[in-house]
Amino acid sequence: MKERRRDAETPRHGDKIPAFRTVRVFAPQICSACGAEVEREFAKFCRICGKHLLEEYQPLDTLRASYRLQGKNFQFEKSDERGEENLFAENKNSASATAAAFLVYSLVPYLGILFCPGAFVMGGVGIFVSYRKPYLGGGKTSLYSIVLSVVVFAVQIFLWWLLYIIPELGRN
Repeated sequence: MKERRRDAETPRHGDKIPAFRTVRVFAPQICSACGAEVEREFAKFCRICGKHLLEEYQPLDTLRASYRLQGKNFQFEKSDERGEENLFAENKNSASATAAAFLVYSLVPYLGILFCPGAFVMGGVGIFVSYRKPYLGGGKTSLYSIVLSVVVFAVQIFLWWLLYIIPELGRN
């Protein structure tokens, strides 16, 4: 007759089963971040939040645990070339950039009137450059600078007129 091999660990029918088995009891650990009780004896990480169990409590642990962010690295300057698109047209035209700067400087009350002609002239130069070298761009910026410099110039003239007329009205 052939004898079958039996595993010593698995009880078979007819084997005597010991009355007590040795059960390992361990002191339950508690996660310092989320407060969950650790179920496994040799666990390194919390099952709920993922925090390393050997680390002490840190101030942002509860916040990170609530969003399940324990153990994750944050990359703030991650650039993805596929989905990134430029919202503004590329402008390498230095004349149109100068015209835009003149326009911004012309917004200063009373003294800005000195920069309005510069915005107008440099806007014209920027349009000329954008026609000569279209790969530089800047045509729209130059056109906006010309139109808005005329508007800002009119507002500046009005402010200077008010500066003159208000004392005259006070004398009468």
